[in-house]
Amino acid sequence: MKPIATFFFVFTLCLLIVLPQEIAANQEGVVTEQIQQACEHTAHKPLCLSTLSSDPNSQQATNLTILAQVALSIASQNASDITDLVKTLVNDQSLEPRVQQALADCLDHYLDAAEQLDDSLAALSVGAHEDLKTWVHVAIDDAGLCDAGFKGLKENVMLHKNKVFHHLCQNALAIAEVSVSAAGK
Repeated sequence: MKPIATFFFVFTLCLLIVLPQEIAANQEGVVTEQIQQACEHTAHKPLCLSTLSSDPNSQQATNLTILAQVALSIASQNASDITDLVKTLVNDQSLEPRVQQALADCLDHYLDAAEQLDDSLAALSVGAHEDLKTWVHVAIDDAGLCDAGFKGLKENVMLHKNKVFHHLCQNALAIAEVSVSAAGK
């Protein structure tokens, strides 16, 4: 093969391999107009934009109710991730017993929070908006109870996780409330 033909062959081959990957990477994290509209009504807009735009289910959302489902699912997944983390932390023998007890309590609270958020998703799907609000608030309270377990201790290893979870729940609730308003118009 001539050098110029080899160059074009290799160049074309690289384009065929790299270009589809670049296109896929650029599609992740896209803030659609629908996501922008949903996050306008949240108390933690940057978190809302980053979490929704990074979830592939948000990219095809055709209405605010679907984005509310995605936001609730993200919060529920966060509760599950925290539960997994706490399961490992609670067995850390290097932690003092009071911290281990606080973590054990957090485990119970986050198991409950994940269940409440799953119930909230079910409520959203059947239009039971008051139930949805109640269950999201209970999930938020669970994170608060986890924080309370660390009162008087010099270190709260859950502080940041609880805060993010709380913000995710608040955002999901705000989007759900906007979706109800938009549906009623």
